[in-house]
Amino acid sequence: MSTDNAHSGWLDPASAKLLFQIDALEPAFKALLQNLIGFKSVSGNEGPLVRFVAEWAQSAGFDIDIWQADDVALAAQYPMAAARHLSLANRPTLVIRSPGAGSGPSLFFNAHSDVVPVPDAALWRDGPWSGTFRDGRVYGRGACDDLGPLVCGLWAMTAIARSYGRLPGDVALELVPGEEDCVGLGTLTSLARGYIPDASIVLEPTDGQPRCASRGGYRFQIVARGRAVHGTVKWLGKDAIATMRLILGVLEEIERDWNDREADRLFAAYPIMRPITVDRVDGGAWQGMVADRCVCAGYLELLPGDDPETWRKRFADEVQSRLMALAGASSGISAADVEVDTLEQYDGHCTPTGHALCRAAQMAMTSPGRRSHWQQWSGWSAFNSGCEAGLRPRLCGTPTLVWGPGSLDQAHAADEFVDWPRVHAAAADMAATAAVWCSGRNESL
Repeated sequence: MSTDNAHSGWLDPASAKLLFQIDALEPAFKALLQNLIGFKSVSGNEGPLVRFVAEWAQSAGFDIDIWQADDVALAAQYPMAAARHLSLANRPTLVIRSPGAGSGPSLFFNAHSDVVPVPDAALWRDGPWSGTFRDGRVYGRGACDDLGPLVCGLWAMTAIARSYGRLPGDVALELVPGEEDCVGLGTLTSLARGYIPDASIVLEPTDGQPRCASRGGYRFQIVARGRAVHGTVKWLGKDAIATMRLILGVLEEIERDWNDREADRLFAAYPIMRPITVDRVDGGAWQGMVADRCVCAGYLELLPGDDPETWRKRFADEVQSRLMALAGASSGISAADVEVDTLEQYDGHCTPTGHALCRAAQMAMTSPGRRSHWQQWSGWSAFNSGCEAGLRPRLCGTPTLVWGPGSLDQAHAADEFVDWPRVHAAAADMAATAAVWCSGRNESL
């Protein structure tokens, strides 16, 4: 028998049945992913997709809990939820649960229901909401971030239910709103509902590899103020756009200077340790006028060991001091002309690689019974982004991995896609990991 068909070495005697179910369910889950892409679930419009997934899960025999969180009540319970975000109205949270026998630890998959907007649909070969399957790939907005990973979790849960019936511990999936709008907000709605699993796998595009750490950081806004005059006498005014040009140069300089390549070995494969990404610049009020205000906003992403408050203060201080040094006294720019604010903060995380959850995932990835053509284990490293993974580790001490098919190279891009064989392989590896963890065997790993 070829290695590709030798399932019996895959973790335990039930693994052959588990992998058989993964294979048998493949057509249904490819169709599900293509269907989900058509919902256009841009941040703020997640409701139809979430309700569809709830109906699908209920028809598949899972327990469901779907509810609408209230912005005011959530912020009263968790002040961090008062950060800038789109209203949660008509953006429900869903928990899909396969109850265990009550004698083992629980595991939650976490996925976000929103996708980013499409600036120019004309750049897409088949249209952003088509879900086209071509050359082994599924195309469409969200195929990689985060609908492909979501389908992985649903696929793994379904295969487990058909193979084992009930595991000792619960297996569940929470589908949360708003990750693309405000990181952590959606998971707070689930925490407020009382869901505190023993472990979690946050579904994000990680090239099919389980990642044991993720970035923290915050969203910043920098306002440069000037003095508006008619453009023909611009020397009498103070150009806020010119000041912003200097600020953007300062941000590039700070990113270079903070790029400590030895700061965290889990992030060593990435060329920038603490990325600073400006994603919005707005300035000017009317044609022919010198701008009296210009704003930039973006993200400073940190390492799990960085204290957010320390780095927030350092960031604000260095933007101010470096700008003053660069502009010079003769420029007329003063510290009062520049304001640095923090709009939202999110947590990074790091689960020790010796933790039983990491060992269960590594066992799944290195089992001799895996298909030979599946992506091979590449060792422990970090997910190079902020995501929902940091919240529960900080508030509840929950061991957490980030894991899913697809790559950040494709996320948010035109012609976004996910390689379908990677979805298949990741669903199988996640199912095996969940089966080990929820069986209680993690204590012996």
